[in-house]
Amino acid sequence: MPGEALLVGIATVAVVVAGFAAIAPGMSVDGSQWTAARRLRLRAIVSTSFNVMFESLLPAVLFPAIGDERATLVLASALVFAYLLVVIGMRTLQFLRAGGLHARPTQLMLAGGYLATALFGLNALLFVSVTAYALALLFQLSVAAVSFYSLLAGSD
Repeated sequence: MPGEALLVGIATVAVVVAGFAAIAPGMSVDGSQWTAARRLRLRAIVSTSFNVMFESLLPAVLFPAIGDERATLVLASALVFAYLLVVIGMRTLQFLRAGGLHARPTQLMLAGGYLATALFGLNALLFVSVTAYALALLFQLSVAAVSFYSLLAGSD
């Protein structure tokens, strides 16, 4: 499938980002107790990274069964869009319950998640492009990056 190397490369980066989550607790700036919002951010690094990894590989897995690049991208984008609607909804509720929605890093994380979700939906309906699919994955991976940085900066 065209673009497969790009998608596999994004999957590889996502796994590396997930691995970086292991150092975040040891790098806490203020050494304070972990709040519910900070624990959610740590989980967001790992879960988002693994989501991106699997979503990156999805078109490559679907293509041999479907045999058509356009149909593969539409199906993969639609599946990821539907899945992310559930994930972003749950994540928003978790941060709301944890009292973390007021924090700028949380707002940036959610914005990245909403943007990625919208782009997957638009790709299924309109763009049907490996480039748009990859861009949506990168927006989604930015959620993990912002989360990681906010943990290291010690900001709630």
